[in-house]
Amino acid sequence: MPSPYDFHIHTHYLKCANETMQVKDVVRRCESLGLEAIAITDHLNAPQFLPQHALIKRDLSEIDTPMRVYFGVEVNVLDKTGRVSIDEEQLAEGGFEVVIGGPHTSYFKEPDKEGIIDLQHQLMLQVLAHPLVDVLVHPWWFSASEFRPGGPMEWLTDMTQIPDWHTRELAETALKYGKAIEANYSAFYTEKQYGEAFRETYTHYLAEIARRGVKLSIATDSHDINRLDGIHKMMEILESVGITREQLWTPEMKAA
Repeated sequence: MPSPYDFHIHTHYLKCANETMQVKDVVRRCESLGLEAIAITDHLNAPQFLPQHALIKRDLSEIDTPMRVYFGVEVNVLDKTGRVSIDEEQLAEGGFEVVIGGPHTSYFKEPDKEGIIDLQHQLMLQVLAHPLVDVLVHPWWFSASEFRPGGPMEWLTDMTQIPDWHTRELAETALKYGKAIEANYSAFYTEKQYGEAFRETYTHYLAEIARRGVKLSIATDSHDINRLDGIHKMMEILESVGITREQLWTPEMKAA
């Protein structure tokens, strides 16, 4: 079954995505993919970037499309305390309909498996408990630079490195606060730092989260327009472990 959604898409405005990610072009490509709903969710790592988000919102207002297009934002965990890069004032000023977010670094310079696992777990729990965040993005994603020889993440070769009780507690916390957890195609299924052993076990990790009743937010996390095509591949991956459309999250579920 093709995916009906993609709830993590970047644009060229924040300089994270390339010039192919013009808002109008993104919407048209998603239409051609047969999607029913998408979310534009560019980064807000500091309040001074709100004017760029206003440009995204302006572009969206000028586009006529049969899809439901949500104006969203991706926030970061700013430090080891778990602070996120948005507050109620910025949410209101931006007019964001969807907030996704999570850690984007290990916060370590050298390998410390137990320390990194404990810190990441605590940060993800805090994101799920945060009243402004709807979706925990790409759990256990780290940049390629952190996998360098001697780097902090070289030990993360597959998801068996993560204790099962962490996964259980993550799912329980998501259910407690009514939050979704992201199934991200680009972050794990195209990035070179993640090999086949990791991808196979990560797929089963997502299946375990869904089995416990947590809704998955399906996404490409696209920074190039050709990455948008991966959304249907992500759905195929989820279906391979028994995940169905009914187990996917949509922004309408925020009030549930």
